[in-house]
Amino acid sequence: MLDFEHSLPMLLLRAREACMANFRPILGEHGLTEQQWRVIRALVEVNGLESKALAEQTLILQPSLTGIVDRLERDGLVERKKDRGDGRKTSVWMTRKAKRLYGRIIPLLEAEYNDMQDRFSKKKWELLYDSLFQLIQLNGSTQQKD
Repeated sequence: MLDFEHSLPMLLLRAREACMANFRPILGEHGLTEQQWRVIRALVEVNGLESKALAEQTLILQPSLTGIVDRLERDGLVERKKDRGDGRKTSVWMTRKAKRLYGRIIPLLEAEYNDMQDRFSKKKWELLYDSLFQLIQLNGSTQQKD
């Protein structure tokens, strides 16, 4: 068995941290945490997500997501709306302010992302993505068998 430092989960966590080190300063300059950004980023793709779906999409536990959405709502970046058909369900929606903020941040993040790709090489980048997708699919197929 590999030692702790070289175990796959630790390598993946270190890779995530190395990647996020490029993005956190940009998000911080705009007053966002990476979790808040994940919520905004998910809502850009599907605005009006029900809280449970938003938690699944962003990989944020529901209790933590509640606090994150509270702060985003306080800052005028999202709003919660009750489902008209089922008052127990609440959806989270981006505001215009969040859309403008997204428009200012995304070019900065894309430039950083492109710089990372350039330093890594196209072939290695594609291999990394393919390998990660295969690992995720393998894990997903394993979970379905249980």
